Amino acid sequence: MTDANLQFRTITPFSSPLSVQLGTDQFAPGFIASLRALEDLIPPTESDSEPQISLQGKFCHLGGQQNETRQYGSTESDTKDIRLMCWQPIDEPNVMFHVFTNNIVIAELNFHIDSHTYVDQQEGWLVKSIEQDAQDHAKKIIRNHYNDFFADLNQLAKHLPKSISIDPSHVLPDISWTSRTLVVTDEFLAKEQHQALLTKWLAKTMRPEDATDIINGDKQFSMTWLNYAIMTPEPVGQDSHIHTMVLCQYYYVSQEHCNNELRRAIELAYSPIKDNHIDKLLAKTRTACRLNQIAYYENIKFLARPNRVLLEEILGGWNYQQLVENSERMIQVCDARIQEEDNKKRERSTIMTDFLLVALSFFAVFELSLYLTEFSREMMSRPALDYNDSKSSFFLSVIAEIDADIMFSFGFGLTLLLIIVYRYIKRH
Repeated sequence: MTDANLQFRTITPFSSPLSVQLGTDQFAPGFIASLRALEDLIPPTESDSEPQISLQGKFCHLGGQQNETRQYGSTESDTKDIRLMCWQPIDEPNVMFHVFTNNIVIAELNFHIDSHTYVDQQEGWLVKSIEQDAQDHAKKIIRNHYNDFFADLNQLAKHLPKSISIDPSHVLPDISWTSRTLVVTDEFLAKEQHQALLTKWLAKTMRPEDATDIINGDKQFSMTWLNYAIMTPEPVGQDSHIHTMVLCQYYYVSQEHCNNELRRAIELAYSPIKDNHIDKLLAKTRTACRLNQIAYYENIKFLARPNRVLLEEILGGWNYQQLVENSERMIQVCDARIQEEDNKKRERSTIMTDFLLVALSFFAVFELSLYLTEFSREMMSRPALDYNDSKSSFFLSVIAEIDADIMFSFGFGLTLLLIIVYRYIKRH
């Protein structure tokens, strides 16, 4: 890094066309094996064999970097890698797209920008201008390579497991934000103006005192809020501190996406325009959010101890737990709305049941009236039917003399009376 250049390592979450079906276990041996089988379709660049698919870039870490047959095998490295894969443009080692399960990619980029335009004689270093240009530069690089990344995913689509889908309409990346890591070296810090830049660079983070610690050699990095600094990191995709920050940003943006989906589902649920499938949407978003939280707590236990400490420290500084708590509150709203829908369905079902019972009771009483009328008149007209009786039935003789319309009216009135009594008892 020359005096005229500032080196940055940016980390940018953006939306991905790739998604994994809800409930899929990405650490299942069969799932990992199916992803690693893609390596046979993509021979190494230096190989003479003809590839089965033509790619604009190269995929690496397919299925993640882990030994699925043994856990906790090392104290230095993470046991599990939650990435599905990584992608790099050909002959471009300073760009890596970390691809995760739920439509999220984290771009890790390394580049230099000219520092001459960021020094003012009165104000010193123009940090705001550096921040903006670093973000613009990162977005430009991502957009320049996104089409190749998208095309390569489409090339892999038919070879991917059935639980993985590619959205063909996702032709533009939806960039969430860009965090900027200023790369420093001993030579860089040997100059007072660069020490002043580092101090001003970290001045509005959660630990501005990290600048003094880095200058004094007491600390190797500062990663708290948007503006970071790190001493001589490993190449792109290999530095453990940068990788931990990639994970932090993935968990944060993943939870944020869940919260956004929950909020949209709740807005639809309470909007004037009714959707017959809103209960399914609420249940799906609620389940996705809870599975995301479960995945977080399941996965962090496989991190190396220093990485887990750093991850929890970073997420704690970002108030990640407040996102989770807000998610729980929205899940409770979803539960309440789903319960309301269930109650409405039960009420409609009860009304329908009542209607069927009324109909059945009406026909039963009507049939009873008809039967009594028919039987009583037959008994009166055919005395032989009661030859064992000492005398004719008074009750049947009375019914036989009643007009048929009156009997039908009596049946209808009796049914109506039963309905009134039933409604009174149910209401009280």
